[in-house]
Amino acid sequence: MSTVEPEIAAALAALPVIDFADPVAQRAAFQELAADPVPPDPRVSTQDHIVVRPDGSHLLVRSYRPRELSGALPAVMWFHGGGFVFGSVDVDDFYCAELAVRAGAVVLSVEYRLAPENPFPAGVEDCYLATCWAAGQPADAHWDGARLAVAGGSAGGNLAAVVALMARDRGGPQLALQVLLCPAVQGEGREPSGRVYERATSVVVPEDNPHILRHYLGSTDKPVPRYAVPSADDDLSGLPPAYVLVAGLDYLRESGAEYALALDRAGVSVELHLVPNVPHGFDAIAITAPTSRRIVAEYCGALVKALGQPATSTAALP
Repeated sequence: MSTVEPEIAAALAALPVIDFADPVAQRAAFQELAADPVPPDPRVSTQDHIVVRPDGSHLLVRSYRPRELSGALPAVMWFHGGGFVFGSVDVDDFYCAELAVRAGAVVLSVEYRLAPENPFPAGVEDCYLATCWAAGQPADAHWDGARLAVAGGSAGGNLAAVVALMARDRGGPQLALQVLLCPAVQGEGREPSGRVYERATSVVVPEDNPHILRHYLGSTDKPVPRYAVPSADDDLSGLPPAYVLVAGLDYLRESGAEYALALDRAGVSVELHLVPNVPHGFDAIAITAPTSRRIVAEYCGALVKALGQPATSTAALP
């Protein structure tokens, strides 16, 4: 019988009730998590940047830079999760600060447009635009655009994988690594036979998927378009190395693992990690839990290796 780590179970129980059928209510419930004042993380300096879209509208990107490191650091583009319908840079503040410290890099969190008000391809085009903007910053910027990775969890893992595809197809920017955490990489998540997925241990359940797809794609009656889900791409060759994390109690685990193996078959260097007895998004739900600390350290180690910046451990979580 699967036993969820107590700290993760407690954090999971404290989450708002999840109901993807009503994205507006879901968004409001999760935004409350970021409403309570949280002291700024003293280990990082933060700054809000504005990227101008082709139509003149503004896209917010928030940077997190470790204070104890100097010079032009590598950069990690971070795309938050939330089924494409909720989530924000505010909700992920603490998480992004921790990633910046652990990876010894500037983390750039993107406030991409959300469905259903802005269905595909609005969100992923925002993420690609922000990545191009980060790569094109001058040499004296707070980060080195030539050392750039993409990362995200759940829907954000989808967006990171698709941005890697776009960068390959559109001639850049060059990416050192794609970090895909419990990624939603298929239109329909594969459900392992004989397993039952419940809110108490799974966060996202199979019944959510039709709602998520309807909100994100605008319709489920048409074929899934290219760049909506990365597994829809017939050619995965020429992509940057990947670190793929899947959770044992996540119904998306099989589709995530299959995507990693598809990357491997296409000649892409891949690390695939299956963590047992943890739910979807466990590291974001309870980043201070022992298993979360271990796994975050592992994928930040992969970022350090790919980006070439020594990590600092003195300011990381105990």
